[in-house]
Amino acid sequence: MAWIHHISGWGIYWLVWFFAGFGFAEAYGLIWNTADTLSEQFWHLESANLAHPFDLADWTWVHFTLGAILLIGFLWLFLHLSFGLLR
Repeated sequence: MAWIHHISGWGIYWLVWFFAGFGFAEAYGLIWNTADTLSEQFWHLESANLAHPFDLADWTWVHFTLGAILLIGFLWLFLHLSFGLLR
């Protein structure tokens, strides 16, 4: 476990933040009430019709806006964390 000596205080903070914040909330939702998961909250926010998820006529501006924000955010995270770009 020599790698643990290379983790700074901020590194520990981010690990705890991710696992305690997201991990705990998601695990709670998966175990006790699946309506409390991040996915379900997201789908509720955009009023998604999960019976016909690819029916573009049912998609609203909220759906497209949230989708665009997610796409841009994940693209930035991928480029930033994988290659150190877009600092």
